Amino acid sequence: MQKSTLILAAIFALFHLAFVAPFVPVANILPAGLGALSMSSMAMSLILAARWRLIDRLMGGPDKSYAAHRWLGFFALAGALGHWALASSVGSGLLPLLAESGENSGTIAALGLLVMTAAAMVRAIPYHVWKLSHMLMGPIFLFAAYHTFFVASPLAVGAAPWALMAVVSVIGLIAWGQTLLRKRTPTKLVSVSEVTPFEGGVDITLASDTPLSSYRPGQFATLAHNRARAEAHPFTIAGGDEWSRRFVIRAAGDWTNSFVQNVTRGDAFRLSGGFGRFLPQIHAGRTEQLWVAGGVGITPFLAALEKMQPDGNARITLLYCIRSRASAGAIATVEKHAARLPQLALTVVNEAHGDLLIATRLAYVVREMSSDAEAYLCGPEGLKLLVETAWDTQGKTGAIHSERFDFRGAYSLADLIYIGKPVVETARTWARTKVNAVNAPLGS
Repeated sequence: MQKSTLILAAIFALFHLAFVAPFVPVANILPAGLGALSMSSMAMSLILAARWRLIDRLMGGPDKSYAAHRWLGFFALAGALGHWALASSVGSGLLPLLAESGENSGTIAALGLLVMTAAAMVRAIPYHVWKLSHMLMGPIFLFAAYHTFFVASPLAVGAAPWALMAVVSVIGLIAWGQTLLRKRTPTKLVSVSEVTPFEGGVDITLASDTPLSSYRPGQFATLAHNRARAEAHPFTIAGGDEWSRRFVIRAAGDWTNSFVQNVTRGDAFRLSGGFGRFLPQIHAGRTEQLWVAGGVGITPFLAALEKMQPDGNARITLLYCIRSRASAGAIATVEKHAARLPQLALTVVNEAHGDLLIATRLAYVVREMSSDAEAYLCGPEGLKLLVETAWDTQGKTGAIHSERFDFRGAYSLADLIYIGKPVVETARTWARTKVNAVNAPLGS
């Protein structure tokens, strides 16, 4: 996690405490600030879910919006639970007769957020259940808004924080309404023309009888089964032309597991896209670039390589990190492009051969690049952190662009065990200390 992200998160949280502080008694600053934090976080989550083009553009692409959406979910839950635990009935709401129902609606909102967050965090919960749970955000926000304005509150009606929460509530509800009424993204009927399995995934090409919409290398498209109300899943486009699209898909969840195991030639799907702003430079006037791909993170670079023409301009260094050749989808295609493009310097980092992208090795690669070189990263978060650290250490001034590898960002059972183990060990140590203290002889 970047330091700048943590700083922005802290500023966002502290702003709400500072904003309400002049308008409530000192004892109520924390619960009021946490309540405001939860409300604004929920509203902003609904705005991101509405997929307004301006917002997506400002965020740097839909994948960045998903990451921000996840952060806002944690803020909404933390604020709601903190407010729920600390708040007390002080003052009056908009209508004192509705104060009790306003308090009950706040409890419902907090419990709803808790259930939604649990569903979002655990990967064992099927995708369709996870997505369905997110449809509850609108009703939960309604309960939270009702609580905000009708519960007994130390915040005077019409005060600046009260007015801001009113504006936030209206915008959030507009965004939710637009999400409910939004027309489905236009799709094209396509069929599978090629299927090439690899260890843990599949490389497919989809063909269309009618021209497909254009895309830019690095963008993604959505793919859904050709049936009513089928879930559409995002995948980075690995290549294609006006009549076809290529995808390299790894089994990483219930939907993709089923897809990888069952997809065959002739299967029909609905395709839309492209979307996103992760766009590696392929034009002749590009700057020097470092491309780093982990596993199927190679897909945006595959599309870029397909469109690129041989030239003698700025160099592109591609580090392709794989577990093994058998698990590396489309590695033959990458090597084919490397052979025809003199501007491309390819290094395949093969873990099966004991080859690892360690910090010292990466530092050497980055050191040789121009100071204004730019980096494009698509892969696991640990790989991104490694590159970002090397970039800072070597004093590079060029931008770092990254595509979020896991839109859902949920945790598997192994992740939860890893996260929970220190907590369990700390609890055990504390319990032993208490037991020993109780059993210790008097005067010892």
